[in-house]
Amino acid sequence: MNFYKTHATEQEAEAAAIAYANENGLIDFDGMNCNDYKEDHEVECGGWDGESRRCDCGNRRVYWSIQKNLDGTYAAWATAY
Repeated sequence: MNFYKTHATEQEAEAAAIAYANENGLIDFDGMNCNDYKEDHEVECGGWDGESRRCDCGNRRVYWSIQKNLDGTYAAWATAY
């Protein structure tokens, strides 16, 4: 699940997204195609913990994307790069 809630600053948006991941465990992220590269016997990716630089399976590097909305608020979501 991506985290799209809006906040007043970039820092608040990122902090809230990290807190969401901490409370909910591994989360989905944009570009989560890890399982496309796994062999049948390998474990599927569980998602991202919100703080590590790699997802659970280690296949993708993940970070928080932060965007300023038209109303001046900020939103954060997890994205692979």
